Amino acid sequence: MTEPSQAEVLEQRVLATWGLREPPFADMATDAFFFPSEQHVRALDFMRCILCSRTMVGVMTGDAGVGKTLLVRTLLAELDDRILVAHVQRADLEPRDFLNDILEQFGLLLGQDDRTDRRLLLSRYLTHQVGTGRICFVIIENAQRMKPAVLEELRLIGLLENEGSRVVKLLLMGDPTLHRVISSPKLQEVVRTDTPRMHINGLSEDQLAAYVAHRLRVSGATDADRVLSANVMPALKRLSRGAPALVNRLCAKALGIAAQNGEVIVTVTAILQAAKELGLDTSVAAATVGKGDGSNTDDATLLVSVNGGVDSVIKLKSATMLIGRGDQVDVQINSAFVSHYHAVLVREPTQDLLIDLGSTNGVLVNTQRISRRALKHRDLIQIGPARISYLNPSQQPATPAPDTSETISFARPGALKSADNERTLFAFGRFDDAG
Repeated sequence: MTEPSQAEVLEQRVLATWGLREPPFADMATDAFFFPSEQHVRALDFMRCILCSRTMVGVMTGDAGVGKTLLVRTLLAELDDRILVAHVQRADLEPRDFLNDILEQFGLLLGQDDRTDRRLLLSRYLTHQVGTGRICFVIIENAQRMKPAVLEELRLIGLLENEGSRVVKLLLMGDPTLHRVISSPKLQEVVRTDTPRMHINGLSEDQLAAYVAHRLRVSGATDADRVLSANVMPALKRLSRGAPALVNRLCAKALGIAAQNGEVIVTVTAILQAAKELGLDTSVAAATVGKGDGSNTDDATLLVSVNGGVDSVIKLKSATMLIGRGDQVDVQINSAFVSHYHAVLVREPTQDLLIDLGSTNGVLVNTQRISRRALKHRDLIQIGPARISYLNPSQQPATPAPDTSETISFARPGALKSADNERTLFAFGRFDDAG
């Protein structure tokens, strides 16, 4: 009888510690583990619309690990034999292998020595299937990493027509750099400027907590909150950036660490140790969770993200912090959608105020456009392409009180100005002209 490996022994220990039927964060989990977050439900609807409408091409982007492959698998489970699908996942293929992959998934097997013109065979096959009333759907993952010669084959497939109509629907998937690839002159023949596009964001902290609890419950946990409590979610969010695949790896590793240490609750310390063992940068999480016991640092901090990850961590030390595109600002956002001096953050003894400096495109806090707001711990500020998280638990009241100074602006960009040259706006709360 073969002795179980260390990994198998640890897995059994994890299952026994929390009374689980199966590993809750396995990479190849069953469809029951699919978590229908708002963005993933919208993504499924987006793919269904590509199939059910006259649209022939769709583009879906998202950072690595947000669940694009699982979304495709979920969609394919819904389809019947009227829809023929080829799902290409490898980005390192040569043109011949690329065509072979598609042909094989459509049931056409050719040997390596077969000299059949693969492009012509695929064209005839697709034309015939469309003529019988079927829908041919080709899904390309990691399209942004494909070789130029393969992208040329993709372009030719997308342009195939029968009686003036294209014969294949395309869904191109990848990270945000895919937009640069498809903006090339040749691919614009297939992917026009009006092509439907969708971006999948990472899970928010609340969604992440629900996701973790969902997977634990499906695997048999009777009390998910006693396994991975709310205390670890801020660290888990910062380390994973809300990407489910990375959440799975962190949680699986942290469960093993906790089980080895004889603990029945996964702590922030276990999460940070898991991150180190996975080779992740723990500095951002450490800025959020302080000493690793679930508490936060007392210093107010801005986490600035423009390219998906955390680009900079800024401690609020000055009395005022200018935000904008100019060279003299404290928080610089290099974007045409950001004004030279866009907003200012004013530090007061009991609060930090964020004030819009009359910018063209406005300031959003938690998706609402504001002119002035007393910031609260974990507020999400959006200025142009930048997402700025405000962290300051020392100013978070035990019982949240209404902010009477907050002004929510309903003025659209370019709205008419009043006689005293101030923007005309509707607002809830008090609007202080002097502020």
